[in-house]
Amino acid sequence: MTKKIFTIFAALAFVLIYSFCTSCSQKKTQSNKTTEMEFSESLTSEDTTQMLQLADDCMELLKQQEIDKAIDMLQEYDDSLEQINPLSAETEKRLRRQFQVFPVLKYKREYFSFMEQGLNDVLYKIWFAEEDDPAQNGEPVIKFMFNPIKLDGEWHLCVKRADQSFYTKIE
Repeated sequence: MTKKIFTIFAALAFVLIYSFCTSCSQKKTQSNKTTEMEFSESLTSEDTTQMLQLADDCMELLKQQEIDKAIDMLQEYDDSLEQINPLSAETEKRLRRQFQVFPVLKYKREYFSFMEQGLNDVLYKIWFAEEDDPAQNGEPVIKFMFNPIKLDGEWHLCVKRADQSFYTKIE
């Protein structure tokens, strides 16, 4: 009899905890969707133009081998503090090395998306060697993603970190 009562209470406790967790998860998902919609709806076509121009300008500097000028345009976004910071020395060094090893010969914007104030994507396909170069095994491309952030009415060109989410369109 005691086992039955314990089993019933354990099952009831499990159902209540599961229901509570599911409810919290659904509220968080709904809250995230509301935040995304509010952010997206607050943007204008001018925002899209400004944001894409900023990203394209940086890519054009990289294509012209103006790596220092391009890197000077870039910043990092701290999600937890919701603030924009200059590139860390480590990130700056990594990017500088990346664009020296994989120079931008040409580029193509693959897609862009607005999700939240601190989470947006602009993805580029970058050709770093001639396509007919026999030394290359396959297409000589890399992909590079910006995370443009609109803060206090101004767009900032931030780099996408590996730990940040992105729109799942990447192929």
